Amino acid sequence: MSISGLVILIILSLLVVLFVIGKDGRGVNNYIVRNTAAVYSLILSLLAIIKSNQGMVQGFYMGLLSFILSLLVLTVYKKKYDICRILLVISIVLATIATYFSYIN
Repeated sequence: MSISGLVILIILSLLVVLFVIGKDGRGVNNYIVRNTAAVYSLILSLLAIIKSNQGMVQGFYMGLLSFILSLLVLTVYKKKYDICRILLVISIVLATIATYFSYIN
């Protein structure tokens, strides 16, 4: 992964985390923000899973864990906002690291 790709990945992930945590923790109460952050995490984790054969194998396992956490946020923990916020932040961080590990040359 190039330096510019890494910078863009980190900036987008930080932006999504700020939207989730933002507004004094009420960002996750908005279903649009919650679902968008979960789908962003799903996309990153799927990228990490698909490209895991090119990079480190840890990217596959971290991507799989991030995928499971994102699905839990979308299906199980819809109304439990505190748990949802924590799981989303963990999922986004794991998906970002997993994507970086998967694209290491």
